[in-house]
Amino acid sequence: MKKSDIFWQTYLNLEKEAIEVSKYIFVTDEVIKNKNGVSVAENCYTQIETFSPYIADLLVRTCVQIEAVSKELYFDNGGEKARGDSTVLFDDDCLRLIDKLWSTHSKSVLVVAPFYNLTKEEHRILKPLKEAHRRHEYWEKAYQAVKHDRYSYLYMGNVKAFIQALAALYLLNVYFRNEKWSLRYEDVRKRDYSMGSSLFAVNPPVMDALWEGNKTIESDSPFVVRYQDAVYQQIDDIRKKENDTLSEFMYGQPEWNDPEFLAYIKDAVEKANGGKVMGIWEIAKYRLNKKIPVSLPFEDRKTRLLNSEEWNGRINQQNSHKKPEEITEENIQGEINLVGIRWGMELMNRYQRLEWLPIAMNSGMCDVYIPKKDLMAEDNQDGSEKESQSL
Repeated sequence: MKKSDIFWQTYLNLEKEAIEVSKYIFVTDEVIKNKNGVSVAENCYTQIETFSPYIADLLVRTCVQIEAVSKELYFDNGGEKARGDSTVLFDDDCLRLIDKLWSTHSKSVLVVAPFYNLTKEEHRILKPLKEAHRRHEYWEKAYQAVKHDRYSYLYMGNVKAFIQALAALYLLNVYFRNEKWSLRYEDVRKRDYSMGSSLFAVNPPVMDALWEGNKTIESDSPFVVRYQDAVYQQIDDIRKKENDTLSEFMYGQPEWNDPEFLAYIKDAVEKANGGKVMGIWEIAKYRLNKKIPVSLPFEDRKTRLLNSEEWNGRINQQNSHKKPEEITEENIQGEINLVGIRWGMELMNRYQRLEWLPIAMNSGMCDVYIPKKDLMAEDNQDGSEKESQSL
């Protein structure tokens, strides 16, 4: 049995009691009222502000577990004070270190329980550790108040404080359990990120354009994802081969020796204003404009366009384009440019078959895990920067 299993079991027991509470208190932040025969939703905070000695007890028990888990994470991850030191504070020491290691202030917990009818984003998407290391969270203030003067502050032992505290405990347990998986790329977002909770979940990791460098992306999820090294190498090798083939074809075209084309491509780059210019698309567009110069009469230009290989190309025909009768003297130039670009796409597809894409988007194996910052390395880097600045 892992040490984290003990704390997870305690969390699940508290969660069961939270579910039990929802049997007797309809947990919602809005009510539906009938006004002149029309159902109207109105804000309602009385339900989540419902308090009782029992809910206050649940809040305290939850926060005791927050203290316990945060201290275990502190001791297991290089906390300066030793286990048994009575001066260790769960917030100022433990949660502060935890935030440095995992940026927990930015991590979201989603309330996904169908029996909690919460509609407002601030109640459905929680960041329970955002200011926890500074004792600024609502649940922390409620915990301290109820613990030290229950008679005066019983009203703070309410459903809202309990849910937020339980979300904080859930998130700490996610870090303490430190689960990791190997999944196919297509399955990463499909995975259940509730981690076995009936109340909460975290977001899946962000995985935008992972094939561009295989770099992990920090987000409001505790998790990141990257391809396994051998998979990324396979993707990168195929992409490089395809790019080299395309580049060899593109720069072997005679237009690169044409001063008029060089001026044309320079103008295209300037108009892009830092955006990407696809050379093969521009070559195709340039060629089509050469075939159908503006000096020709409109009807001749239209005939040449409709009879061209570019107009009848697969990509142009499969995408939205003007019908022959819709082409006018005013819009023909725009249509020529569009068709030229689409022909460039078709030329590109002949050399860049994107054979890496099924691996990258579907079958490629990925590692999903919780990253941890190396504070010592960061301190050394900061020291080196300060030293270099002083020289």
